[in-house]
Amino acid sequence: MPTAANCELEQGYDGSRIKRFRGMMADACFRYRAISVVPVLLVILVFFHPGDFGRLDPWLSACGLAIALSGAAMRIVAVGFSKPSTSGRENFLRAGNLNTSGLYSVVRNPLYVGNFLIYNGVLVAFASPAALALFNAFFLVNYYFIIHSEECFLEEQFGDEYRAYKARVPRVIPSLSRYRRNEYPFSAAKAVVRERGTTFYWVLFYAVALLVKQYRLNDRAIMHFWWHAVPVLLLFALHVFLTLSGHKRD
Repeated sequence: MPTAANCELEQGYDGSRIKRFRGMMADACFRYRAISVVPVLLVILVFFHPGDFGRLDPWLSACGLAIALSGAAMRIVAVGFSKPSTSGRENFLRAGNLNTSGLYSVVRNPLYVGNFLIYNGVLVAFASPAALALFNAFFLVNYYFIIHSEECFLEEQFGDEYRAYKARVPRVIPSLSRYRRNEYPFSAAKAVVRERGTTFYWVLFYAVALLVKQYRLNDRAIMHFWWHAVPVLLLFALHVFLTLSGHKRD
């Protein structure tokens, strides 16, 4: 199986320790991409204090939610229109097809751009500039290696087809002028099943972030607790139902 570490050597690099280390880091970051942000988020919730912005606070919460929802919508659209045998959740690299239309025609990594918007939206609602700065520093470094690992694999897998796509479409900053219609119809079932975990976890983080903010800014008092808890509980129930249904189909 191609790896970023091997790719560094195969593409004509000198094989130095730095080059190989970059490949190993890329492989590790990709393997643990689903959980790598969790320790950072926990550090933020435990050690960072949200700012008191007074009357602006409800607007920050609403703005953060809107940003997070835009990222979630981006992920849902990308997954729903994706080709078969793509957008997997495994901890190893695989791809039976190359997505190049729809959102993938304006940016090569719409799922990761969606993640960026989701996490930044939640942290805007949390209202800690220091936490926002820390998380983005980690995010940019982590996803640099993740994307490097994927690009190496896809170039190995699809050759000139991927190199042409890579030269045409930007990596993370969308270029709307390059948009091409989706080649496959939208599958709501695929989008719901594949995004159930992501949706549950970011809504959970958003609710916990607001509860922590209230707890610290209101002298350890939490108001309207169930407004935060009920959506998370409903999503958790849906997550369990869809997971069990998927196992039954298997």
